[in-house]
Amino acid sequence: MLRRLSLSIAVAGATVAIAPVAAQSTSSPMSPDERAVREADDAFWRAFNACDAAAMTPFLADDVEFYHDMTGLTRSREAVAASLMKGPCGTPHLRMRRELVAPSLLYQAIPSYGAMLAGEHLFYAKQGDAPEKAATNARFLVIWKLQSGRWLMTRIVSYDHRPVPYRPAATALSIPPDVLKRYVGRYRTGAGDVDVAVENDRLVLRSGGLRVTLAASAPNRFFALERDLRIDFADTDAPAIKIEENGAVVAEGPRYP
Repeated sequence: MLRRLSLSIAVAGATVAIAPVAAQSTSSPMSPDERAVREADDAFWRAFNACDAAAMTPFLADDVEFYHDMTGLTRSREAVAASLMKGPCGTPHLRMRRELVAPSLLYQAIPSYGAMLAGEHLFYAKQGDAPEKAATNARFLVIWKLQSGRWLMTRIVSYDHRPVPYRPAATALSIPPDVLKRYVGRYRTGAGDVDVAVENDRLVLRSGGLRVTLAASAPNRFFALERDLRIDFADTDAPAIKIEENGAVVAEGPRYP
């Protein structure tokens, strides 16, 4: 059975993302405090994207609390900073980046305390040499406190983590039915048997509980409509299949006689 490569994106860290400041309405000029909070937020997550602990830590209050719907509660500046470095920055061959969904960002002043930023952001993941991909969408809320002239994060909430819907990037080509029939059959791979059939003038690939519909990017190269799979068929005297997921080969082998 094909096994999907997965990225470890249960980030044990903070939740706002670095991105350009959202456009402001001309009828509501940005206050000095709002500008300062947004600039502090931008600087923190610029450091996060660079995995620069020394630059991140000064933006965390001593008693900061971070609530995450996947990893639970983390308390204190040292613990939160350590979780960031051990999680998204410490996973081998994995590079994480956050980007704010700019129109979603909301600022709210908290009288006699500080301010709140809330919104939605994306996690982008790059596994090894594979291209960077949008992996997870989530919501966030961060409480900032003005303390001794500096803006510090005191409460961080990250929730509603969900996969980014897959959208095929390739444009499908029309392949004649007689060409599609060349690829029909059962293939023996190191990840298990793979069955390919024609249904409604399209190739359908099955392996264990996996079922995906294929569209062509070239006469012998296909992509799945439901997830990031690329399939190459060797249209020769020795038919074979090769399957890539997220840019890595996950299965390949010959067709049974």
